[in-house]
Amino acid sequence: MNELVKIFPDYEDVFHDDIENHKKYFLPICSFNLKLIDASQNEWLHVVSVKEIYDGCVGEDSTAFYTPFTQADMLGFDVIEGKYRFDADWNYFKVSTEIAPDQYHEEFSDVEIEYNMNDAMYQLKKAYFNKHRQLYDKYAYRSGLTVNDIRRLERLRLLTPEDLEKDENSEYMEERNAAKIHGIFDELNSEKKILEDCNFDGCNLISKPAHNGKPLDYIGCIEGYDFQQSSADHIYLFYDRDLRKAVICFEYT
Repeated sequence: MNELVKIFPDYEDVFHDDIENHKKYFLPICSFNLKLIDASQNEWLHVVSVKEIYDGCVGEDSTAFYTPFTQADMLGFDVIEGKYRFDADWNYFKVSTEIAPDQYHEEFSDVEIEYNMNDAMYQLKKAYFNKHRQLYDKYAYRSGLTVNDIRRLERLRLLTPEDLEKDENSEYMEERNAAKIHGIFDELNSEKKILEDCNFDGCNLISKPAHNGKPLDYIGCIEGYDFQQSSADHIYLFYDRDLRKAVICFEYT
């Protein structure tokens, strides 16, 4: 595997400080060196998602905590020594309830359950990747994970990589994964095009990050459902080298 790409990186390799809070809200998907798109650059960026994706836009009810680069379905990070620091108040996020197995008899909201589902699916997909050194590429429909109560979380947490290995082969999924750049990217903007001229042009993004009216550089995008239960269809990464600012945007199609 390319040494310039790290899939499912550790939190400590992605976030600069306050690891506890970053771990509470984020899911590290991929770290990569910008040498992948420009040999003259030697710095690391990261694609991350969030645990509380479920219904509606992430942060849509958190306007009091918005920054220029953290808004609805948009997350801004200061880049410090190749690692991220979230640039908004932690109150931007609304869910952080961790459900322990001995609490399955208690009442939890759908968004609290899904927060835990996203983390559990991430851990399962990470374990599968660590065993096979590739993203999960089979077809899986498990009706037990669609029930509208806590049982779906309990059932998900019982699954193992060995269970995923028994899933039905999928020619579509295999071809989709084979087409990914470096085994993970749907697009890397190595030609440094403006977003609108790229194959993934962000036409469904709520907003696009800009500074003083100038769009941030579009770096690339990754499909979200490879990593968690509920997700954006695509996760876009933007970067401003002068500002040392990375921005993640979620797109739903």
